[in-house]
Amino acid sequence: MSAYDRFAASLRRAGRQMALKRRVGTTNAFTECTVYGKARFYQPTELVGLVKQGDRRIRISQADIAAAGWPGPPKVADLLDGGAVQGAEALYEAETLVGFVVWVRG
Repeated sequence: MSAYDRFAASLRRAGRQMALKRRVGTTNAFTECTVYGKARFYQPTELVGLVKQGDRRIRISQADIAAAGWPGPPKVADLLDGGAVQGAEALYEAETLVGFVVWVRG
């Protein structure tokens, strides 16, 4: 089993289903896909820069995004698990992109 598959399997075991949404142009319509993710609130020592109390850190799998045909990584203004994406950082295991750590507010 590859690192890609191991990461996706671990999120299916320990995480839960979440909706990832992106607005279509300037309309009120959204493109949506379901991903497995594991969320936690930022700790008080992590509240630096623009990170605020109540913000969450959600790990999601690249396998879920790719399987849904999602157009690239999560970006600012996307919605994940009912909150607004503030940023996303790629998660690699060696040379393999396995997922993203997404900073979500709300």
